[in-house]
Amino acid sequence: MTQDERLIELEAYVKAQGKVTLDFICQRYQISSDSARRDLVKLTQRPGMIRIRGGAIYSDRPPVLTYSERESFDPIKEQLAKHAATLIHDNDILFLDAGTTTTTLAKHLDRPLHVITNSIEVLSELREKNQIRKCLLGGEFDDFTHAILGLTTIAQIKNYAADKAIIGVSALSDSGITANTEADALLKKAMADQSKLVICITSHQKFNTQLMYHALGWAEIDYLITDKMPPEDICKQIKHYQVELIVKQNTTLEVNTAI
Repeated sequence: MTQDERLIELEAYVKAQGKVTLDFICQRYQISSDSARRDLVKLTQRPGMIRIRGGAIYSDRPPVLTYSERESFDPIKEQLAKHAATLIHDNDILFLDAGTTTTTLAKHLDRPLHVITNSIEVLSELREKNQIRKCLLGGEFDDFTHAILGLTTIAQIKNYAADKAIIGVSALSDSGITANTEADALLKKAMADQSKLVICITSHQKFNTQLMYHALGWAEIDYLITDKMPPEDICKQIKHYQVELIVKQNTTLEVNTAI
């Protein structure tokens, strides 16, 4: 088989599975490590193919949008948020991360709760819900994300003990959740550390995308709510770390605890 033929196969494999490793290429095609590395160099010159240590991943990464560009109605987010609301119980203490998905979730909260958030958009959705006790974290307001971030915010989070943290997902790969800024990554990590359960909500468009700053590893995630079955590399991590996967497709709900 020629290198061009291998590259066609490898590109299809990475798009289907999310990731390919150097060892896999060597074993599949019975070629040397040097030849496999040359294949990886050529492979990662193709659109969406990103070189990582020991292999390559596929990332059809969407552009980073401001909050205002993301805030239009999204039926997928609406569906995922509605289901996430069913996992919340009376008098739960919640961290609600900033983002359009968590803001959508806030619309569906209608029970006695304690909500701690860094989002003025979430606070706005909750403003007339008197059964919900609200706490807005302090810090520096970020115009791009409409989130309150920074060291002051992190310090405040450490004063709380929550039942659940609802974390918005900027990018999701087999390494976990990554974020576009260090401040956002640190905030997600702090909320997760101070919670008994961590619930992450994302649409399939975020699968096998990766940003600069690591926020949460799979060991820190308890639930993943999404709209399509993740690719194989992510499913392996879900199975290994016993994350409860909830796939909400149109009007059908699939719950996969052993995949």
